[in-house]
Amino acid sequence: MQPRRLAMVLIVASLATGCAAVDDWAGLKRRKDTPPAPLTDDGQVVAGYLATLDRLGRGGAAEQAEILQATRAAYLEDPSTQHRLRYAFVLAVPGHAATDAEGARVLLGEALATPETLLPSERALADLIVRELDTRLALSQENTALRSASSAFDRDRVIGLNRRLQQESAENDRLRRQLEKAQAKLEAIAALEGGATGRKP
Repeated sequence: MQPRRLAMVLIVASLATGCAAVDDWAGLKRRKDTPPAPLTDDGQVVAGYLATLDRLGRGGAAEQAEILQATRAAYLEDPSTQHRLRYAFVLAVPGHAATDAEGARVLLGEALATPETLLPSERALADLIVRELDTRLALSQENTALRSASSAFDRDRVIGLNRRLQQESAENDRLRRQLEKAQAKLEAIAALEGGATGRKP
């Protein structure tokens, strides 16, 4: 009886231990002392880009110029993928003196032409900004086209109005000459009638 009880206790204990291990394998039990997953290099790089863009958006004109100069100098000194992207992102941000959507689009196109040199998050961020730049550039071109069409329409309208004004002015001159001739005839008739009346006995 005693060995049988001992065997039962051992079986129950081993089952409990096995269930606990299965719980851990399934990830059902979480340890409170597990540290959060550290940022990968990918995440740190993109976080650096976003921090630069945040400073650029919040900074005054002097800080914006400083950021632009630093990113440009870093890119010219070492045109690596990260320096190229950082400089392109700075140029892409609207609202500062050195905003250059077309220049940013060119730099990002060059970087995306070699996707193997980009981290996944870099590629995603570059794709997102390229789409935004393409939309902005398309709207700018459409706006320019509309302004040109409006200017051409206004120019044609002014030419038409000037032509009409000249025609009306010429018509007024013709009518004035006819009126002057009619007045001269009336004056001549009146003079003849006045002379005829003076000769009567």
